[in-house]
Amino acid sequence: MPQRAVPMIAILSALLLSATPARAQQPPNILSPEVHPDRRVTFRLYAPNAEAVRLTSMEGHEPKPMSKGADGVWTVTVGPLAPEIYSYAYEIDGAPMVDPRNPDVKVWLQLNSLVEVPGDPPRLHEVQNVPHGVVHMHTYRSKALDLTRELYVYTPPGYEPGGAALPVVYLLHGNGDLADAWTSVGRAHVIADNLIAQKKIGPLVIVMPYGHVRSPRFGPMTPDVRQQNNDGVRRDLLEDVMPFVESTYGVSRDADRRAIVGLSMGGGQSLSTGLSRLDLFRWIGAFSAGTPQGNLDALFPDLAARTAKDLRLLWIACGRSDFLLERNDAFHAWLTERGIEHEYTLTEGGHEWPLWRRYLGEFLQAIFR
Repeated sequence: MPQRAVPMIAILSALLLSATPARAQQPPNILSPEVHPDRRVTFRLYAPNAEAVRLTSMEGHEPKPMSKGADGVWTVTVGPLAPEIYSYAYEIDGAPMVDPRNPDVKVWLQLNSLVEVPGDPPRLHEVQNVPHGVVHMHTYRSKALDLTRELYVYTPPGYEPGGAALPVVYLLHGNGDLADAWTSVGRAHVIADNLIAQKKIGPLVIVMPYGHVRSPRFGPMTPDVRQQNNDGVRRDLLEDVMPFVESTYGVSRDADRRAIVGLSMGGGQSLSTGLSRLDLFRWIGAFSAGTPQGNLDALFPDLAARTAKDLRLLWIACGRSDFLLERNDAFHAWLTERGIEHEYTLTEGGHEWPLWRRYLGEFLQAIFR
């Protein structure tokens, strides 16, 4: 019986199949991070070819080695942790990376992942069943800088544009942050919602501008660049942001109902701007600040006399392990020597968001009294 001819298409198909590499193994469907009821947190990462993996960059915690399972998943469990929002990252054979299973990230000069450990009762930064305000995002043209910029504004629950003029807080972020840092990571709007619901503060507006003229990702922040940046940000705030806010929202134009406060770089900006413009700001705060340096007597002439007349509160706070503690101590000493009344608060902790969220809650309760 004659052999049946094999169709050419079958031969070609067989050759193609033999040349196609095997499909890569699908990674397992893992949960990371997993927050347990006892506030322990398990982190998982699929990295079958890695030699060593560590959990790093978590506030208040040393890096921890992770253990590899037979399925190529590296795991570590930490805690129980105090209720807080923590940032973290992985280090794979020395290279940093975010958690690919976690979409919640902190945007900075480099990305970190975020995990929230809830409290019972909930902490001030946790979203609770209370009336909520609104965060508005604006894009505006800064005439002072000839740039298009972003601005975030929080209005409280029940805000009506034609209602009574509300006190306003200008809240500044740190070096490397974006304009949304105080909402996406700092939870300023949530903190305000909860304090208003608890009747610990009255309704207010919070304005969160962008604190860079140009992103520090495009070059180092040398002293000259830092000074140019701070000068530009101050002009943008005074000449563009404040007029825009006051023409768009029902906020008070009375200095006694206007505050300025910030963290790190923004803390230095709030001190420099606020203390030189007491005609505009009577409530000034700084968290872990890059405090003003140099000839402070020349920078703030006759400050003691002006603050005695016009300043309602100067509130400065820093962590005892913060790398900027020495600068804050020096600024505190200068203020004390000049007889300038202020509050100086030191707490445990470093240069980190858990402290700044706490400081914001304390500052908001201290102002507009």
